[in-house]
Amino acid sequence: MSKEYVRRRVTDIGMRSASSPIVRYATRNDLMRKLLITLRDKESLKLRALLHDDTVQAIPAPGDELDQARHDEDLEIQVTLLDLSESRLSAITSALVRLEEGRFGLCEECHDQISLIRLHSVPFARFCFDCQKEIEKASRRERSRVASFTGQTSLFDSHQPKVEDFGPAADSDASMLSSQARRRRH
Repeated sequence: MSKEYVRRRVTDIGMRSASSPIVRYATRNDLMRKLLITLRDKESLKLRALLHDDTVQAIPAPGDELDQARHDEDLEIQVTLLDLSESRLSAITSALVRLEEGRFGLCEECHDQISLIRLHSVPFARFCFDCQKEIEKASRRERSRVASFTGQTSLFDSHQPKVEDFGPAADSDASMLSSQARRRRH
C-alpha cells in the first residue's frame, strides 16, 4: 500500500464521514502506530547487528600500538552507535506507550499539538518544533557556560583569575596559604 493511497484514503474517509475529525484522528493513530512499530523493528535489528559486531570486535587483535589504537577507536565508535541505537529504540517505545495512553502528538512542554509535518519526520518527537528549539538553545547555553567555566580552571591557562578577582573570602584563603608556606620555610 503506497503512502499516496493511504493519504487519499484518509482524506476520502474524512470527507465522507459526519465525524471526520474522529475518523481522521483514529486513522492517523493507526498509521503512526504502524510507522512506529516498523521503526522499532528496524532499530531492534540494527541493535542486534551492532551487538554482534561489538562481540566480534571485543576480541583483541594482535599487532603493534597503532593496530591496538585503531582497534580501540573502532570499539569506541561501536559503543557510541550502540548507545544511539538504544536511545532511539527507547524513544520509539516511549512514543508507542504515549500513543496507547492517548498522549501521542501532544507537546510535553506546552501541551499543544505537535505538527503532522514534525511527526512525519520525527515520529517519536516529544516536543513541538518551537519548544524543541528552546530546549536546544538552553542546552547550548548551558554547554557553553560549563565550557567557559572549565576553561578558566585549567592549570595551564595563562589567563587565570587573580586572587583579588575572587573577593574577600579568597583573600583570606590566600593569606592562609601564604602564612602556611612561610611556616614551612622556617
